[in-house]
Amino acid sequence: MEFPILGKNGEHATIACELKGDIKEYRFPAGIFEIGVQMLIEEKVAIVGNQGPNDMSNPTKSPDWKQQTLFLATKGATSYLDNYCFANDMVKTRVGFVLSSYVTVRDFSYQGIDTLRPEDNGGLCGGGIIETKGCARNDCKTDVNNAGSDGKGSHHVTIHNLRLNDYYYGEDKVHVGQAGADNLDCKHTRFREECCFCKPNAVRSSQVGVWVPLTRDSEGSQHITITNVVSMSNQADGINLHGKVQYATVENNYFQDTGDDIYVVWGGNSDPSDITFKDNVAVNPGSLRPGWYGNCVATYGLKSVVFENTECRSPIPVKPVPDPDNPDMFRNSVTMFIFFTSFGGRYADDNSITINGWKFTDLDGQEYTQDAASMNKYESGKMVWSMGKNNKAAPFWLAPPRTQTVNVFVE
Repeated sequence: MEFPILGKNGEHATIACELKGDIKEYRFPAGIFEIGVQMLIEEKVAIVGNQGPNDMSNPTKSPDWKQQTLFLATKGATSYLDNYCFANDMVKTRVGFVLSSYVTVRDFSYQGIDTLRPEDNGGLCGGGIIETKGCARNDCKTDVNNAGSDGKGSHHVTIHNLRLNDYYYGEDKVHVGQAGADNLDCKHTRFREECCFCKPNAVRSSQVGVWVPLTRDSEGSQHITITNVVSMSNQADGINLHGKVQYATVENNYFQDTGDDIYVVWGGNSDPSDITFKDNVAVNPGSLRPGWYGNCVATYGLKSVVFENTECRSPIPVKPVPDPDNPDMFRNSVTMFIFFTSFGGRYADDNSITINGWKFTDLDGQEYTQDAASMNKYESGKMVWSMGKNNKAAPFWLAPPRTQTVNVFVE
């Protein structure tokens, strides 16, 4: 396959290709490679960088960039009112990789240059560094698909040992958590008429780390494995599994400094099932839109998911911005796990969410405890805890309005 990728000085990259069984493995050398499109990776392909970038025992440590394969975006979302979800061509609108079935990506780094979240991406249509095939919009209401794909779900996809948005992070991290008074006009949901984080935040990043979108087919996305991914910032979510996702494993990842939720199952009405999140770390969710929206773990409709040994480091919000439609509802990190029925979230009659082990602290490592929590409701200055179906408590919240039964089991 052809790669629309150039070396930093404009030269074409020399990419080694080897057939391993029925998989074409393309191995990139160390260097900086510029990418300005959303590229579709065809079936049965592996994209491999020169050297693994992550030390998972010290995930915030940057690698030796001279030894790294780094994909550097040449354009990004920097204007609030530009068409992003509603554009007619995702190849020219977004930047990143869309993976077909039987595709592996591993051992490389990526740096985006988005500096805000566009207004029409407020409901999240993607913009992932890594996406699987699917619709360009979160509801599939246009005929546009990501990367010019057929929009049908990918299966048997492996995403391993990637480092996201760290190349510029050392320069930009001073801007994390800085909202600006003139950027907080969030009094209603007519966002084109106000400035609710409409101005760039000066953190060069991407919309989403890994995005599995809603698909055109009933089978959806299956057998997705995401492991050892480190991300230093994202304008929207960290990892979001949307639509009918089955047999997915998200394990041993580290994500920090997002503008929205970090680890997400957004099933809508598609009943995703057999999903496991294990040994993941989430740090400082919502910090790129401080006080507005962002949680370590969130769900929006599903059939079954297990969260095992999750670690969340999040400060108690000092000035959380209330939901314009529900002033008693706060969506910025007032608990560790939050379960919404909004954004079309339907929970199957036999739904189950299992929380099996967790660590919940502030950014300095001070643990939050049930004794100091607010039980089943938000109170200023406290984190929310709730009782599971088996009468065990954990740091979770069934977000109001509670229009459905959500079965949470605490182990």
